[in-house]
Amino acid sequence: MNSQPASLKELQALYSYQFSNPADVDVAKGWMPIFAKLCADVDQTLGQDKLGFHWSQIKEKFGSARFYYRYGSHESGTRLDVWTPQGVQSQQISPKRRVRTEKDRSFQDISRAILQLTDAAQVATKNVCLACGAPGSPDVGEGYVLMLCPEHQARRRQLDSQEGLIDWETLEDENNQGSA
Repeated sequence: MNSQPASLKELQALYSYQFSNPADVDVAKGWMPIFAKLCADVDQTLGQDKLGFHWSQIKEKFGSARFYYRYGSHESGTRLDVWTPQGVQSQQISPKRRVRTEKDRSFQDISRAILQLTDAAQVATKNVCLACGAPGSPDVGEGYVLMLCPEHQARRRQLDSQEGLIDWETLEDENNQGSA
């Protein structure tokens, strides 16, 4: 593949098995390149045995993306996030699973690799504007944290002063509607 998909619909067409319930998947436009790379990396990690993997939920929380998935009968684990003056402190809590066979070991190795990929992608979104993909920093507005570049921070201030709480999608340029 020479270029990464530019939209969620393109990703869903390319990796349809990863999107068994696309209603729970929403990716900010600025984070689409990070998510596209994550989907490609997961696809490569799974190899020929792709059945049983899908994204169960993708969302924004405390200014960065959260990627939750199911692989086989296992969930991606639980994430504990705490907002502090120094930023968000996150901890992934994955259940311990017993290895009984070589197949179990292979499954655990793949699960661990996917967890590392999702963790790296989540960390990458902590420095990228969710609206446009430019370098960003945490912006604490009226009630919640968004990762925004200086331009979109200014736009958020303008919208906050006019309307109160706003959804991050309204920060996008008028020509860039939604995440599809």
